[in-house]
Amino acid sequence: MILILAPAATVFAQEENDLFLVVSPSSPAPNQGFSVEAKTFQFDASRAYFEWFKDGKKIDEGVGITKKIFPGEKLGTRTRISAVSAENSASADISVNDIDFIINSFTYTPFGYRGAALATPGSVAEIYAIPHIFSNGRRISSTGLTYEWSIEGSPVQEQSGRGKNKLTISIPKIPQGDVTVSLNVFSGEQLVAQKKEKVEIHSPQIVFYKTNSLLGKGAKALSEFTSPPGAEFALAAEPFFFDFNSIVRGVVSWLANGTKIEPSRADNLFVLELSSAPNEESESNILFKIGDEKNVFQNKEGRINIKIRN
Repeated sequence: MILILAPAATVFAQEENDLFLVVSPSSPAPNQGFSVEAKTFQFDASRAYFEWFKDGKKIDEGVGITKKIFPGEKLGTRTRISAVSAENSASADISVNDIDFIINSFTYTPFGYRGAALATPGSVAEIYAIPHIFSNGRRISSTGLTYEWSIEGSPVQEQSGRGKNKLTISIPKIPQGDVTVSLNVFSGEQLVAQKKEKVEIHSPQIVFYKTNSLLGKGAKALSEFTSPPGAEFALAAEPFFFDFNSIVRGVVSWLANGTKIEPSRADNLFVLELSSAPNEESESNILFKIGDEKNVFQNKEGRINIKIRN
């Protein structure tokens, strides 16, 4: 969201005047208050008599009133603030605009998962800009705007231009942190909106569920569970937020108390079918891991404790 100023972020009066206005912050959010300050290098503003106008209506006057604070406006509102001192005057046209970002991370989530996929080291994400830009009370089409993208302050020229409201980024292979994405939006030559957002880098996760062939996967994630002796049961290890390439090429392993075990279902290495001996109590630590030699930050393991008790 930004103020549209005439002709720039600092609003100057006509050439014969010695007065100009400065709006702060230059990009307030909807409903965020802002200030307008009258400045000059030609006379002592603190001793000058000022008249202030909002949309043509006088709102204040007096000696040394060089600054006014205004409440925030709703999205799409257009306001003109004017200051007059003797034969000098200046005006600022303020339009309240905004931009929404939709972040689409290309990482794996299980079927039925209702949350958002999260960016993880070495994965790819797309950012879509949804601008809400107004001129004279009318919304400007997003296809007619020019988008200038930056990543960590460096312009991304090949993905910037007219109508280019999508940015594709490669998440760096670091264990944690974020990527700062910035966007300037222009209507013609005029800057009409700005947006900056951090894309957080998360770690892949492994979550265990109890499953069976009749009822399918349970709804509750497990860190441990207890089963009676002589029972048969199955564990499903669900990977969350792994890069798709790591899911395809990663090596899947199961271990029980440190000893490697092979899942009985070759068609689904993420399911482990187990059975316990009758009349015997025991406890096992089950480990599941995915290893990707090409991206160590996509390596992840999960553990679950299984108790066999009467």
